[in-house]
Formats: sequence, C-alpha cells, structure tokens
Amino acid sequence: FGLDPTDNCWNHGTSTAGIITGNGNLGDAYRGVTAITLDSFKVYSCSGLDTAAAVRGFQAAVNALDRVIVAEIQATGDDASSISVAADNAFDAGSAVIAANGNFGPNAGTVRSPANAHKAIGVGAVDVQTLSLMNYQSRGPAPDGRVKPDIQAPTNTETASNASDTALQVFTGTSGATPYAAAAAMLFRNWLGSQGSSATPGEIYVHMILSGQRTSFDNDNGAGLLTMPNNGTFWRGTVGVGHTQSIDIQINVPANASNFDVALWWPEAVDQSHSDVDIHLRDPFGNLVATSLSIASVFERARVSGALTPGTWTLRIYGYSVPTGSQTVYWAAHFNN
Repeated sequence: FGLDPTDNCWNHGTSTAGIITGNGNLGDAYRGVTAITLDSFKVYSCSGLDTAAAVRGFQAAVNALDRVIVAEIQATGDDASSISVAADNAFDAGSAVIAANGNFGPNAGTVRSPANAHKAIGVGAVDVQTLSLMNYQSRGPAPDGRVKPDIQAPTNTETASNASDTALQVFTGTSGATPYAAAAAMLFRNWLGSQGSSATPGEIYVHMILSGQRTSFDNDNGAGLLTMPNNGTFWRGTVGVGHTQSIDIQINVPANASNFDVALWWPEAVDQSHSDVDIHLRDPFGNLVATSLSIASVFERARVSGALTPGTWTLRIYGYSVPTGSQTVYWAAHFNN
C-alpha cells in the first residue's frame, strides 16, 4: 500500500504507542497499559487527513490480522462515508474499532467519522485528574440518531513524545483518551480468549459497555467512564432476538454477592433500520429490579447496587422493536463476590 508510519507533524502515534504498550524505562508513572505489539499506519500528512490513506489503513490492519484497531481520525463524513464504512467492514472481518469521538464540541451532532460508524466504539474524554467532561469533546447523536460517545476514557495524561527517545508531552483531546479505551479492548480480548471465548469484536464491545459507570445514557457521556472490573464473576453470551420476543437467561447468584451489572450491545448495518432491544432484570422472587429502555442507542446498561438476594436471577432480553428478522445481541453480566 506504500504506507509510511513516520510520526511527524501531529505527534499522535508515539504518544498512543506509549500509552498502550510503552515500557517502564522512565518509571512506572510512564509505563504503558499492555505489552501488546502494535502496527502503525500513518493516515495524516502535515497538511491533514488523507481519506484514501485512512481506508487503506483499515484494510492493511485487517490484512495484518490486527484484532483491535485504534482510529484517532476526525473525518467530516457521516456514518455512510468511506472511512466509517471501512470501520464497519473491519468489524465484519473480525477487528474491534476504537475511535476518537472528535474535538468539535460542545454542540450536538458533532461526532466525527469513524466514531459515528455503526460498528465502532466512539470514545469521549474526561480530564484524568478531575474526571470532568472536556467541553471540546464532540457530541452525538450520530447522523441516524444513535448515542455517541459509547464510553469515556481519561485524557491530559503525560506520555511519550516524538521529540526524542525520552521526551514527554501531555497528550490531549479525545485522541488522548482513545488509547486507554483501546488498551482496555485489547485486555478484554486476551482475557476472553483465555476463558475459551472466540473474543469477537461484539463480545469485546459489550464488555466495554459493561465497564461504563453510567446506566442512563446521553450524548455527552455515553455509558460513562470505562472502569474495568478486577474481581467477581462474569457471564456472557450471544442471542438472536426477534420483534417483541423475550429471551430469558438464568443466572445463579451466590450468597455475599453484590453490585449486579448487565449490558447489551448489538451490530447494525448502515442500511439497516434501527432495533430497540431492552434489559429486564428480575430477582429470585420475580421482582423487576432493574431495566434499561434507551431507544436511541445500540447498547443497554443496567445495575443493581448493593447486596444481592442469593438465588436464580433472570436477565430478560426483550426485542421491543426489531424491524426485520432476528437481531444479533451480545450480552454480559458481572457481580462482585
């Protein structure tokens, strides 16, 4: 493809690599999140974004079997533009796409491509110290009305710079947040594989939504700040749900368990009518104790906080509106014990 990975002019690639997989030579404060090997595909010249190069970059990443693609791109196209379609195609080929929501906020409808793609996770930004929403963060909805961002991650962290082998810079913007979300996606993929899962992009996405800290969604925060669980028990699966169909999943909750979190995520094609799929969570006595009924998102999130009644709980996945056929839905649940 004639690709050139040199990190000049924008100083994004070096900082991103430092966050995702940097060594600890400058101390633990500057150590990367993972030890994963990266491929780098340059899509910006010093003049700005090269759209054709971005599409080739997605193709090259898929051909290299890169299963998580980090897209710090802020193209002006809609969800049917070439870059967003390339992101959707990468998902279909087996790659999760983690994309910067953009820095063109705070007005609504400013989310950029490919974060606005149907099968990409759009990443918003909060300050690493205050956890406050960055005012410049691009907001949803996506052109077809979907909630964006999907999740948030911290920005304004100090990491590697391309100025020298030991230079540092404060990496800002939603680009500064995206590598943290991407590293979480990589960790989820490796963990899912260790659990015998096929670790598809949809499975990765639903675990990222599950790790968001908000159960009510909006176009400022999505599912909220991503915080990966570090203990407890996970349940997960994939179902097909039709219009007005209910699928009940039984989950056994032991004594001394607490904080039940449930999430859904489902893929939609750019030319597909939007599905509305809901969560109903019932305790062992049949009481409805949590729901998630968002209309505009392709994800749902519900939580029961505090001590849980031991016994068999029911997670109901309800196809409130599925315009055609059966909608594939990824689900995940977690509680502490």
